[in-house]
Amino acid sequence: MSAPGKKTVSLAVALILLIVGIGAGAGVTYVGLLAGGSFNSGLCSSGRTLTIGMLTDLSSDLASQGTRARDAAQLAVADINSYLASPQGAATSGTAACNVKFAVSVTDYALDGAKALSGLQTFAAAGVQVVVGPLNSGAAQNILQYANTNHIALISPSSTSVALAIPNDYLFRTAPNDRWQGQADSAMLKAEGATKVIILQRHDTYGDALANATAVNFAGTGTINYGTCVASDTVCVLRYDTTLKTFGTIIPTLTSTYQTLNTGPNTNKVAIDAISFEEFGEIVIEISQSTNVATNALLTTDTLPGSGSPTHIWTGTDGQAQDTVLSGNSTSGPILSNIRLPSTIYGFQNTTKTLALQKNFSGNYTGVVCDNYCRGAYDDVWLGALATLNAGAYDGTKIQAVMLGVANSYYGVTGPASLEPSGDRVATIYEIWKVITPSGGSPTWVYGGFWDATSNTLQNFNPY
Repeated sequence: MSAPGKKTVSLAVALILLIVGIGAGAGVTYVGLLAGGSFNSGLCSSGRTLTIGMLTDLSSDLASQGTRARDAAQLAVADINSYLASPQGAATSGTAACNVKFAVSVTDYALDGAKALSGLQTFAAAGVQVVVGPLNSGAAQNILQYANTNHIALISPSSTSVALAIPNDYLFRTAPNDRWQGQADSAMLKAEGATKVIILQRHDTYGDALANATAVNFAGTGTINYGTCVASDTVCVLRYDTTLKTFGTIIPTLTSTYQTLNTGPNTNKVAIDAISFEEFGEIVIEISQSTNVATNALLTTDTLPGSGSPTHIWTGTDGQAQDTVLSGNSTSGPILSNIRLPSTIYGFQNTTKTLALQKNFSGNYTGVVCDNYCRGAYDDVWLGALATLNAGAYDGTKIQAVMLGVANSYYGVTGPASLEPSGDRVATIYEIWKVITPSGGSPTWVYGGFWDATSNTLQNFNPY
């Protein structure tokens, strides 16, 4: 459904595109379902090269995700240009050939809101009207007013804070917002047998919003305490500053809070839910190296419920799920394998298009898996290009006006890209990934089931 004031998309965008992959033999075929209509022929015959900006992280706590997003964006631009130059692109444009091209310009904002704003201002000065990113909600919040005022469409593959679910603004997000993930995380914690939860979270827009959503869903009528906790609390939320590089200030508080809750009928039923980025690796390393026996005990090997042995329940979120920097580190990897860290991340059913992109991606970037947010970045570039072609002008105001309609008609490598009136993706499932060490192998992320948004139930959940 389009929000008030939004124009509907032309029928030309209501198709599953034919995309030609870059690289020898790397074709990605999307069967065309063209139902009439066309891209703007004037824009297609202009011969212009239109630059889509990208705000990503190449040097901070989401650098591995940000690098994959950059690489996916470059593949997307190549595929878009191949499509527009193809007979199918020409037919869609109603011209002999659609000779407009797209390019991507990448800025590393290093998860710094001020750098994100500076990068966006530089893009604006260069005439950029569509920007993919930023990755995190804190930076998105910091630049949204500038984007709204200067009419620059932002498309983020991974910002999820509920605080940014604002209808009719210039931020579109192709991941569902945290009200959905809070339900998924709460269901997972309860399935693990937790009766009390400590939420250890980075103190930013993302961490605050997801912690609140999870706490409210888990606690129900119970007590939520932000800070110093007592034994009767159902959920205790502990926040740490995102600028920290070491965590000696928060780990003692985590230890004492666990001891406070882990009593009586709740003994061995206290969960620790970590809402973190790659700094989580340093957190568990410091816990493992602590001289405090009670702190070390937080990483005691998990045992099956009902075994009678202490069970420490660790869960994670989309900031950690599938992150090979965490699992591949020689020190943090074995720790994660020990605690498993079942972690939620928004998901979709893989299709032939998903698998084709993965093959293309792996062929160009050896040994690298294009995860969900990487695939989201690929689709985001396509959405920016399609909205531009549908609007008939590289004009942020016109692009913003058609974006909901374009997204609701687009079926990409992440499946249907339907958006809520707020511009946030409609949730379908949240996948659960955990870390194990196969016999003779190294710590690796494996699939552990999913949470279904329609029924609010876990399916095939196996955290062990």
